[in-house]
Amino acid sequence: MLKRLTRLISCSALLVSGCMPMEGEDALAEAGARQEASGDLACTIPSFPKGTTWIWDLENSSIPTTLNAQVYVVDLFGTSSAKIQEYKNAGKKVVCYFSAGSYENWRSDAAQFPRDTYCSPGEDCNESIHIMGDWCESGGGCEWWLDHRKPAVRTVMEARLQLARDKGCDAVEPDNVDAYAHDDEISCTDQACWGLTAADQLAYNRWLAEAAHARCLGIALKNDVEQVAQLAPSFDFAINEECQRYNECGVYKTAFVDQNKAVFNAEYREDAGGDVTSWTSCTGTQASCACGERGFAQGDMRTLVYKTSNVRYNNVAITCG
Repeated sequence: MLKRLTRLISCSALLVSGCMPMEGEDALAEAGARQEASGDLACTIPSFPKGTTWIWDLENSSIPTTLNAQVYVVDLFGTSSAKIQEYKNAGKKVVCYFSAGSYENWRSDAAQFPRDTYCSPGEDCNESIHIMGDWCESGGGCEWWLDHRKPAVRTVMEARLQLARDKGCDAVEPDNVDAYAHDDEISCTDQACWGLTAADQLAYNRWLAEAAHARCLGIALKNDVEQVAQLAPSFDFAINEECQRYNECGVYKTAFVDQNKAVFNAEYREDAGGDVTSWTSCTGTQASCACGERGFAQGDMRTLVYKTSNVRYNNVAITCG
């Protein structure tokens, strides 16, 4: 998961998935549900209205079902189907995290990515310009930016979305969907960048949303702040990291909150880069007030402040509920 370092069909499982037989337009309008046709059935995409509470834990494979949160955001690969169903039995909506913009060499489907989707021809992949920042572990996990224009990348992402569907996730959180901005920032004098453009990113992110909805899954827009206004109509809610610290939250007010879509934000007292912010739980607009943001009514944006960049429920210091 990137935290500002230099930084996938059928709706046959009616009871589990929340899909329902096709009804008349009047009934659908009265329910206020957003639906996607799939053969002779229509799927109700789960809603995430503003003010919804959440917990974000990508490190624990099991967390208590009694947490004061309506939405549980968990790792797709690290969370079993049985555990997801347990959360849902407890009344939680479950959002499943995966990276849609990076190659993670420790994932169970890593072999499905052709080498040329994450490493330029002729490069030493261990020294690749596509490596995310410099966080590769010695002898362990590493992460590369993907060229998401390649059809092979979309094939893997379709499989991941189907896995989320099969596991019973209500929605997905595809991460690292702002690779074009990375291409914009780095020097490419010695090795070729992917040459991703803002238009490439918009097309890919919209494709992700369409592919998720086709599987009856909701979808979060993760970060990609500069494209929020253009992408918001395609997404059901937003997840952001450190928009308060970087004074970037405002764009979510019109694009999501005013459309009755949830905005989930995470801040860190000490982030992955070692930068420290003295967050407190006060209500206000000062930089140190975790529970206040200019232009937002109380509860419009739900913020979790983690003690460090370890994203787990038992590392939360402040919850803005």
